[in-house]
Amino acid sequence: MDFQEDYQYHFERMFQDSFMFQYLLQPLILFLIIILIYVFIKKKLLRDEKEDLESLKLLQELLDSGTINDNEFQKKKNRITSKW
Repeated sequence: MDFQEDYQYHFERMFQDSFMFQYLLQPLILFLIIILIYVFIKKKLLRDEKEDLESLKLLQELLDSGTINDNEFQKKKNRITSKW
């Protein structure tokens, strides 16, 4: 009776069948991936909103300085705000 031959299957499958890997690591990895995706999407949306607000500020400055008239300002403002 050879010990390695009798229990070879158990030695090879130990990591895959382990409690820690099956019930702790896989859900933890999945949870971290979901958080990573959420943070990425949130940053992208916030960056887009920040760029739109900067564009609106620039448009307001152009209107105040007299470079563009009210009609052009409203058209450009509607184009920027229509994305929201």
